Amino acid sequence: MLQIALGIAIGFHSLHWLSFLPPYWWYMTAIIVSLVIFYYGKNHFLFWFSISAFLAALYAEQYLKKVEDIPLNRTNLTINVRISAVINENIPISNIEVEVVNNSFHSSPNNPVLDASHQLLLIWPDAPPLKQGQIWRLPVKLSRIVGRVNQAGFDAERYAVSQNVHGKAVVRHRLSSLPLLVSSRITWRQRLYDKALGYVENLPNRAYLLALAFGDRSGLTKGNWLHLRDSGTAHLLAISGLHIALAMLLGWQIGQKCKLFLPQKRYFIWLPMITGLCIALSYAWLSGFTTPTVRALIMCIFLGILKTTGVYWRHWQLLLAALALSLFIDPFSIYSASFWLSFYAVGVLILITLSQRYFTGRGVFDNSRSSNHLKAFLFQLAKIQLWLLVLMLPIQWLWFGGVSLAAPIANIVAVPLVSIITVPLVLLALLTLWLPPVSSLFWQCADWSLIPIIEGIQWLEGAWYPLSVNLTPLLWGVVIIFVALMLLPLSSFKWLFSAVIVIILCWFIKEPVKSHWKMLVLDVGHGLAVLIIKNNKAVLYDTGNRWENRAVAETTILPILRQLGIKQLDYLIISHDDGDHAGGKTIIIDKLSPQYKYSSNFEKGYLPCQKGHTWHWQGLTFTIQWPLKRVSRARNPHSCVIHVQHSELQGPSVLLTGDIDAIAELMMLKNAPTLDADILLVPHHGSKTSSTHTFIDTIKPSLALVSTSYYNAWNLPAKSIKARYQDRGIEWLSTGNSGQISVTINEQHYQVITERQHSAIQWYRPRWL
Repeated sequence: MLQIALGIAIGFHSLHWLSFLPPYWWYMTAIIVSLVIFYYGKNHFLFWFSISAFLAALYAEQYLKKVEDIPLNRTNLTINVRISAVINENIPISNIEVEVVNNSFHSSPNNPVLDASHQLLLIWPDAPPLKQGQIWRLPVKLSRIVGRVNQAGFDAERYAVSQNVHGKAVVRHRLSSLPLLVSSRITWRQRLYDKALGYVENLPNRAYLLALAFGDRSGLTKGNWLHLRDSGTAHLLAISGLHIALAMLLGWQIGQKCKLFLPQKRYFIWLPMITGLCIALSYAWLSGFTTPTVRALIMCIFLGILKTTGVYWRHWQLLLAALALSLFIDPFSIYSASFWLSFYAVGVLILITLSQRYFTGRGVFDNSRSSNHLKAFLFQLAKIQLWLLVLMLPIQWLWFGGVSLAAPIANIVAVPLVSIITVPLVLLALLTLWLPPVSSLFWQCADWSLIPIIEGIQWLEGAWYPLSVNLTPLLWGVVIIFVALMLLPLSSFKWLFSAVIVIILCWFIKEPVKSHWKMLVLDVGHGLAVLIIKNNKAVLYDTGNRWENRAVAETTILPILRQLGIKQLDYLIISHDDGDHAGGKTIIIDKLSPQYKYSSNFEKGYLPCQKGHTWHWQGLTFTIQWPLKRVSRARNPHSCVIHVQHSELQGPSVLLTGDIDAIAELMMLKNAPTLDADILLVPHHGSKTSSTHTFIDTIKPSLALVSTSYYNAWNLPAKSIKARYQDRGIEWLSTGNSGQISVTINEQHYQVITERQHSAIQWYRPRWL
């Protein structure tokens, strides 16, 4: 059984490590070889590994075929879609997951026929009230999903795979009678949601109650998410594996009571399991069968069968079986943070129970009589939270870039309250939805039970500690030492622990001051953000775009700086006031407190970005080349142009150009006729209004970098401008095609690394880029 479960789990995980999908004959060969080994050596692992790897690749191949059905270029067409998610009518929403309904429209290269197996992310600003299950006929602009790819931050392409979404559809402005509601039939889940919404709409903690009842977190504000993250309680205030287990336990108890009034027949011994699974399954259905709930459901099924039949499995056997079955059901769940957190956390708990140093054979929940039983229980609970904090460090760092230091304290209080009081009350409220007085009472009591938790976690704001890549050796060292302490007696393995500590300390021997420096042209879509980094210090040139509810600064720039361990900027330079360049400056100033700020505007708190100004930083010289004077409102021609090079004028130089136009280029060269640079940030995203022949021939760059998105409304960069650079033998790289572009510069030369070609090379990445 162990070999089978391991083979299936690792076989499906192999998909996570593939940069491309191998041809089928690879897998066929592996299956044949494994069959021979199985026949002669009785090795189950290789056989199930090869079978699972083949199924995972087959699943991935089908996904890519669905993606290829989406037109490569944005295409206008009309489609029928069904709303997939429950929607809160009181909360405006523009991003909606939908599934395509079989269309009767004629197929053509510009109007492909999509079927019900295609799932899309629908962008519908100012949408009318929507309900899950409704079918709409919509005029859309259809495209494939091309996300921003950086060394840190949100990855839209990976998220699309985890949700099995194949493309993106943006609803166009109303055309004649479209959009049209084709079917107003809504799902039972939406009906239950709407009914529950009527009970909770006036309750202070309604967003949390709906998250606990239906897994819908759309009502949580940024402030709510901040408090949940800082307190480490985000896993509690939504339907999680723990809550499915509680629902199973509640149903089991109901079945046990009912069994007392039934004849003592053999087939009635399954009643507790059946009632427990019915309630757990219903609760998971309400949540939309998210990854944690599916994992918990599988474990509940296994536990129910084992308990009923009297068969004994070890904890790790149960976890492995659940892991294998979960991946068999949804191989793409490995790209979801909830999958890793769910199984990793359960694995940590199993590891804790295996520790003989802190837990005896009686277990944590020993029922032996003792006057200090409650005290001992609380002590063990605190100890579990401490181990969870430490052992969850790697997974927290990999997915979220930090850890909540207050999580043990918050969870000691919140876990019992939510598990023992709030969740049962929510379940009872759901079971009595058609008894308004009773259901209202349960909802109100559930709301009251959350008051101490919500009030408490607000006090823990700021307890989130970001972890940089520099701390990687320390993190793994701490985890290894803690695991060793749990499983190996310190008195018998002193030299082992000493060796581990010495190895960790060797990683932190102070490095000499670095002579090289880096320029990171971040992939921020249509906009600009450039980081210049040396000796763990940073200069930021522009801050990317900002929309109504989010900013590139939050989703990309801040995560990258946190990963690098940089908590403060030395310099912030705003080239000009356009939103795609200065949209995130307020957030950057608030979060990173730059020591010096430069702008072409007359703006309080900013130093003048004006020709002739120079400053030295970390052995580099920053020279402002344009504009000649400050203005009240900096437009494209007034962009702050800066030349960066080693202070001793050695090594490659960089010219940051913002959005200057052709006139600004020629005027700048008139005042600096000898200006040149090895690396040029292409002006104005490669627009035809910039990059004159005179400008390119004077600067003479060997590398041209342009920051833009693959799909943008202006079709930038212009093909003629790209050709203008390439005809001169200048290397051309675009963030829209290459993702983040990292240039490492030393005193002799520079080295270029693009994210899509070096780091983000998974099989699902768009190959047409």
